[in-house]
Amino acid sequence: MFNLILGIILFIGLISGTIISVDSIVIFMDMPSLIIVILGALIYSFSAGGDAIDRLDNFGFGAVRMGWIGFIIGIVLMANRKMILDLELFSSAFAVAMLPIFYGYFFQIITNMIVYKLEINKLDDELKE
Repeated sequence: MFNLILGIILFIGLISGTIISVDSIVIFMDMPSLIIVILGALIYSFSAGGDAIDRLDNFGFGAVRMGWIGFIIGIVLMANRKMILDLELFSSAFAVAMLPIFYGYFFQIITNMIVYKLEINKLDDELKE
């Protein structure tokens, strides 16, 4: 369990450190993007069912899928507001539109780390019995 916690902390530190070393972490924060990914992943996880490990794994899958849906929503909004024609508006709007994908994969990696550890522990317990 120590390896899992250390791995998650190191992973978050690597991503955060990379962002901070290149630019400000503030540009990677967008509440609507985060909300659509987290709520969508929770809904996906609960509706898919299964045991706790399956639900956690489905949370990761749902986060990625909702990240892509959030990206498509962002592109549609940009096109509707004609931001695609203005290069200055396009660059910042496109950066925000890509954040749900980033959040989705970020959550999936963390949930995968946890799920794999839980599955290994479950197999070890079954072998001991």
